Amino acid sequence: MAEDTYSFIKVPEEYYYEFYSEGPKGSVKKIVSYRLIQEIPIKLYNLGFGDWDTKIQDVDDKVNTNNQDRQKVLATVAETILDFLKNQPNASVFAKGSTLSRTRLYQINILAYYEEIIKKSLNIYGYANEEWKEFEKGINFEAFILKK
Repeated sequence: MAEDTYSFIKVPEEYYYEFYSEGPKGSVKKIVSYRLIQEIPIKLYNLGFGDWDTKIQDVDDKVNTNNQDRQKVLATVAETILDFLKNQPNASVFAKGSTLSRTRLYQINILAYYEEIIKKSLNIYGYANEEWKEFEKGINFEAFILKK
């Protein structure tokens, strides 16, 4: 993506990425993980994303860090999707925000970078009105699938 991104570390065999958001709230550990949720008819992986919570020793996908670097964080998550699909070319990634507003934020960013996404040979599908269809402007989707 054209946006500035954070560098990340990954554990390929676990489909796990981590990076640190930097801003007024300090350094915040972010986790992106891909978990297999379906194998047939396609290998479908759920994209999980959130802040690492040291108290519960798990990812919190509902916290709003507000570290004033939202675009850089989202661009970094997008880079992990590209990396994951490069290494798992037969996989598809399912993405849905933990809240309606986060799903909407994903859609806004997909739309903003749609031409760039297509140039990277990715197909995007959205779920609306109880069906999957190719991503298009003007439809409020409830979830997304990305694949090569």
